[in-house]
Amino acid sequence: MSAEVSKDTGMKRRLLDAAEIVINDKGYQGARVSDIVGQAGVAQGSFYLHFDNKKAVYLELIDGFFSHLLDATLGQHPVAQMKQPADMRAQIHAIWSTLVLFCRSHPMLTRLVLEAQSALPLEDRERLNQHFESIAETLSHYMRATSAAGLTKPLDADLMGWVVLGMIERALYFAVFVAPDARAEDLANDLTAFELSGLLAPMAESEEGRAP
Repeated sequence: MSAEVSKDTGMKRRLLDAAEIVINDKGYQGARVSDIVGQAGVAQGSFYLHFDNKKAVYLELIDGFFSHLLDATLGQHPVAQMKQPADMRAQIHAIWSTLVLFCRSHPMLTRLVLEAQSALPLEDRERLNQHFESIAETLSHYMRATSAAGLTKPLDADLMGWVVLGMIERALYFAVFVAPDARAEDLANDLTAFELSGLLAPMAESEEGRAP
């Protein structure tokens, strides 16, 4: 990577970090481009070299959040790795731990995403809805695969995808903003137990019960 490209990438990252702080502090409607460049400590012209407007930087923050989150969770834990119930428990526990730790390390961005439905004007919410639909679809695929493997009950996978997505949203809000000092390991243990209590197939439950 050339020094010029590296500098350009660094400036964009600087503006994104500044936008995250400003929008979290003032809200989407209250934030201005002048606030963002002021927070970043750069000239206003630098902003428009990378983004067309405030909406563009806001949407890029949201896109990056979902991309990193999916890569770090389901992207690292494919269903094919699971051969028995203990594997599924370990995988779901790892996913919950990653979710909690990632969102706690990005509290401002997490708040932006969780509150984006009310922050964005109605006509600008399509991108966010697309992300949620994509995650629900990914979770539904996960449910179908685990059910086919005999690990989970043959439930409506599309419904369960949205149910688990809703659980993730509320659980992360609790972990980051309601109980930020609770041990991530304890939260992951409880969330894993709660999720699996409604999903494990009868045979898988029996095997779990025999596990040491």
